[in-house]
Amino acid sequence: MKKTFDAVDWMRARRAKIDEEDRNLSWVEKREKTRQLLEIDPLWRRLKSRAIEPAAVPPMAVREPHEEYGVRPED
Repeated sequence: MKKTFDAVDWMRARRAKIDEEDRNLSWVEKREKTRQLLEIDPLWRRLKSRAIEPAAVPPMAVREPHEEYGVRPED
């Protein structure tokens, strides 16, 4: 079965095109360009005000004294 669309190749080509377009822009100009593109994106408009409740206690990979991180120990 032959692929009709290669997402990895498409993404690489798209990134190369964006890099070429933005080559002479400063970081601030790139940030503003991104902000303007997001303002008109319908998906972003729906998702930007979504809030997700944080977990009560963040998972920890290493056990260290809670005081260092401002996390209360579980009772």
